[in-house]
Amino acid sequence: MKDREVKRLVIWLLGGVTIVFLLTGFGITAPDLVTPLTLGVLPKSVAYRLHTYLWGPFLILLLLHIYLAQKKNSRL
Repeated sequence: MKDREVKRLVIWLLGGVTIVFLLTGFGITAPDLVTPLTLGVLPKSVAYRLHTYLWGPFLILLLLHIYLAQKKNSRL
């Protein structure tokens, strides 16, 4: 993969994980709203479990994103 393709992949993955991370966090704090909006797919217990498991991939992707941004800026 080219460097640009890797950066784009990391950006898209980080964006997707961030959206799911926010949705599950909101599902923990407001399950009465999120559960019906997701048609019962994301009740509070599932939201909590997913939210707990997502912090690792989120952190790895965030650090990778920062590293790739610093790598780009160091060439200037």
